[in-house]
Amino acid sequence: MTDVASKEQKLSAEENISSKILTIYLIWSVIISVSIIIVGTILFIVTGKSGYNMENLNSLITAKGSLSTYPFYIQSIWSGVLTLKPFAIIQLGVLILLLTPFGRMLLQVFIFLYEKDTTFAIIALVVFAILLFSLYMVNILEALHIA
Repeated sequence: MTDVASKEQKLSAEENISSKILTIYLIWSVIISVSIIIVGTILFIVTGKSGYNMENLNSLITAKGSLSTYPFYIQSIWSGVLTLKPFAIIQLGVLILLLTPFGRMLLQVFIFLYEKDTTFAIIALVVFAILLFSLYMVNILEALHIA
């Protein structure tokens, strides 16, 4: 009887640890991404420029600028961040926020593997694969001229 109770306590402790790890990951990823977005927004308001082909804040609000010059890919976002372009900094924060579920699922896979729960690790891996597929689906649709 005590052997069963000690196993239940051990499982409960492992669940608490994995829950805390996931909670800390989610909280910090949101804090980091929102902080980056705030820094980019403050820089945008202070300078009044996005760092791209917009003349000022008013032209962005009225959407008279060309959106094709804005960074939409990781490489162009990163080069914009390195040159302190406010819109690229905001995009980096949004990108980190959007990638948070991917990191959470990958972290969940490792937690399930650590707990030797292969069934849930496989399920989490399938969900991760679905998330990755959805990320690249836009590129596939663009290549096929559907989107």
